[in-house]
Amino acid sequence: MRNKRWFFVSFTVAVDQFEGPLDLMLHLIKEKELDLFDLDIHVLTEQYLLYLNKMEEMHLEVCSEYLVELATLIEYKSKKLLPKQEAELNDAYEEDPKDRLVRRLLEYQQFKEISEQLKQLYLDRQRQITKPISIESEEWIKANENQPVQGSPYELAKAMTKCLRRMQLLRPIETKYTAKEISVEDRILQITARLADLPETFSFERLLEDCHEIHETIVTFLAILDMAHTHQLYFTVDDADTIWFRRGA
Repeated sequence: MRNKRWFFVSFTVAVDQFEGPLDLMLHLIKEKELDLFDLDIHVLTEQYLLYLNKMEEMHLEVCSEYLVELATLIEYKSKKLLPKQEAELNDAYEEDPKDRLVRRLLEYQQFKEISEQLKQLYLDRQRQITKPISIESEEWIKANENQPVQGSPYELAKAMTKCLRRMQLLRPIETKYTAKEISVEDRILQITARLADLPETFSFERLLEDCHEIHETIVTFLAILDMAHTHQLYFTVDDADTIWFRRGA
């Protein structure tokens, strides 16, 4: 069942092809040649609903996070049906859900592109033979206590993938979802504020303690990449594929 491909409407999908609703939306946007910066929510909602209906017809379970995003799309469409004056009054107090969705899709798309680059670097590295380093996490912390270190992209890609798997974020989870929107810039500010309360050396999992959804984890990952690029953080990966950080400049 896992590798079986299904054919319907004007696109082809695999049951396990998508990692979540944002991944599905990006596929539909590309398939229907929609403009992400001028997104036609009406078309996207119709195609998204069509996909979920087809899943139900095939007696496949539709996970809660897909239904939550469907409710968000329908809410946006319903607001467009309101009288213009009432809609403008609501928009004065709320962020445009279309802008919020586009921002999330752009961030997710950026994460996917970075992940693909890191994956390729990791695959290239797999063709090389190196002598393995045998150290425990505690020993690594002591050995690197007084010196900044910087890991390599393929190590980060491998460790990040294992971290996501440990958190069971690579497959949908049946949980109650509460929307929590945050930008990469805001996440950097949050992490910077937390540094004073964290040990000199800390793991990536410590930064994910307040992350409950894949979107939050993606934003955190993009934030630490930015901080590593500007040398606010240094990272390395131990033998257990745990990502460790030290404060930088």
